[in-house]
Amino acid sequence: MCAIIIFTCFGVKAQSNSQQDNSGVVHGKVIKMHGSVNSSNKNSIRYAYIDIKITSGKLKGQIITVQNSVSGKINDEGSNTQSFAQVGDNVLVNIDNYKKGDPKTAYIYEIVRYKYLYELGIVFALLLVVIGGIKGFKSLITLAITGFSIIKVLIPLVIQGFNPMTVAIVICIFLIVVNLTIISGRNKKTLAAIIGTSGGVVIAGLIATFSNSILRISGLTDDEMQTIIYTVQNASFNFSGLLFAEIIMGALGAVMDTSVSIASSIKEIKDAKPDMNIKELFKSGMNVGKDIMGSMSNTLILAYAGGAMYLMIMIASYSYTSSISTAINQDVIAAEVLKALAGSIGLILAIPITAFAAAFLSTRKEKLDYTKDESQKKVDLMYNKFRKLFSLNKKEL
Repeated sequence: MCAIIIFTCFGVKAQSNSQQDNSGVVHGKVIKMHGSVNSSNKNSIRYAYIDIKITSGKLKGQIITVQNSVSGKINDEGSNTQSFAQVGDNVLVNIDNYKKGDPKTAYIYEIVRYKYLYELGIVFALLLVVIGGIKGFKSLITLAITGFSIIKVLIPLVIQGFNPMTVAIVICIFLIVVNLTIISGRNKKTLAAIIGTSGGVVIAGLIATFSNSILRISGLTDDEMQTIIYTVQNASFNFSGLLFAEIIMGALGAVMDTSVSIASSIKEIKDAKPDMNIKELFKSGMNVGKDIMGSMSNTLILAYAGGAMYLMIMIASYSYTSSISTAINQDVIAAEVLKALAGSIGLILAIPITAFAAAFLSTRKEKLDYTKDESQKKVDLMYNKFRKLFSLNKKEL
């Protein structure tokens, strides 16, 4: 998610501004608020009229009056407790059908929030580089690559009708190889982490595919499905493939962290004690993985739970009127549970895969180095003999 936010902040700012101007959405600033429309119902939607000074587009510099919806309860003094826009706010105004003097023909599209998000993104990037140094800079590069791959490659290909499962697998493998190579370099540790991460993600995807063949879920409400079909103009859109892509992309970060940690630990153990064999290294890697397993599984579960808080509220609400089983049986809720479980299983199985790969490569490297040393010794011995022979011949001459 961080990668998407960072890329959005730095990569599509100019494009979004251009699209706003071309679509009739312009920038403005609220300079005055008129009296609100009275309502006898304290819980109804109310309106106020506000003056907005346009700061971009064809009406730049003009002051227009628009309706401003306000909602919420009215307190005892008769004033509203919540207002959509207030004096001093920067807002986006839709002026597609604006007619001068008619406040109902233009409306506030949204309060401007992206500027603050851009600033927060810059702070995040600076902290990453300042505190992390070269590693932080490399992490920033990998975040940009991940964001670009998701926003500019995966999503457009899915919209164009490509199979989401195939696209997600290719992009995940690409991100695993490129990101780990950038962060850790080209070495045995990186190769072991790549093998472990790929194995864990593929297993999560296979579990999701098999489970969904039984559960037959899409993870979307009917309205969301209709919106996607209408947007992409594809009545046969592969929703199960989209769910598969969500699962492996969601599990990728946690599985990658786990694999890198185990591979790094085994490398450090091997460097400290070079005489350890595969079995001993694998056992050490598993011990490290067991410690990581609990925290990373919680991280993955909490990440899904935090992104689906409304579903947890639904489950809690169902428990008052029906059983929890009835709540989990709902499509969107079952999809979130499947994401969390499939991702966690992939993460757990990535531990032995990475531990074995790192242990094998570490001992393999030792054998290769030993062979290389012996070969070098033979070469040096032949060279010394040649030098001695040459010296004798030279003296005889």
